[in-house]
Amino acid sequence: MKTLWKAAAVSVLTAVALAWTPGAEAAEGKGKVAGKARPPTCSGQIVSISGDCIVVKNKNGEQKFAINDKTKFGTTTEPKKCDDFKAGDKVTVSFKEDGDKKCALSVRTTPPPKPKGDKK
Repeated sequence: MKTLWKAAAVSVLTAVALAWTPGAEAAEGKGKVAGKARPPTCSGQIVSISGDCIVVKNKNGEQKFAINDKTKFGTTTEPKKCDDFKAGDKVTVSFKEDGDKKCALSVRTTPPPKPKGDKK
């Protein structure tokens, strides 16, 4: 009976020790950038775009986002301008919610899906 209790105690201590490893803390931080939560995103096809608004349609319907001078277009390696995007382009919009208004933080082209057989 003592052997059973010892085995149970060792199992519990091992589980507690593994839960406190740095790897576990890093796994909890997944989805965060420098300790901050990543902003929500919306991927879909551009319905319309102007200097102050972009409308994106996806399976959930149309989403409208305000564009301002802080909105970034493209990526850091391939920057773009608002004029480089047009209706029909597939994009991903990162945004923040300001009350009932959604403000676009960034707009980037969505890469085409990888073929199912490609494991790279």
